Amino acid sequence: MVRRYACVIQRHSTASPQALFALVSDGARWSHWAGPLIPYSTWESMSPAGDAGVGAIRAVGRRARPTREQVTIHEPPVRHGYTLLAGGPIHDYRAEVTFVEEVGGTRVTWRGRYETRWRAVGVGYWLVLRVVLGTLTRNLVAAAERQAV
Repeated sequence: MVRRYACVIQRHSTASPQALFALVSDGARWSHWAGPLIPYSTWESMSPAGDAGVGAIRAVGRRARPTREQVTIHEPPVRHGYTLLAGGPIHDYRAEVTFVEEVGGTRVTWRGRYETRWRAVGVGYWLVLRVVLGTLTRNLVAAAERQAV
């Protein structure tokens, strides 16, 4: 039986959706704002259109063994999504970051979801994902707000 898990992190930012989207959609610069969690980031390949849109693949994490992610959603400046291109105990990992303008700034929502056959694996990854997405969201907001000053 396949079990599905999801994690959602929300945060308010005083930065604009454009500033936030510019950071999260530039795969080569994730290491600039997402460190120390992500010390390495680069584009492995661009999209079929030759840009950072749908189909582009970024490599993030550790240089020796990066995680490969493919862009699945590219809707400037409101939505960016990606999927993991790796096997392992979790399957069909997809994440989406949305930026909704609100009074005084932007609401940032980072969602991740995946499937696994094993409950213990699902719960363990969920705990890790909650920390990872929380850290990424916090770092993204902080970097965008620093740029705005």
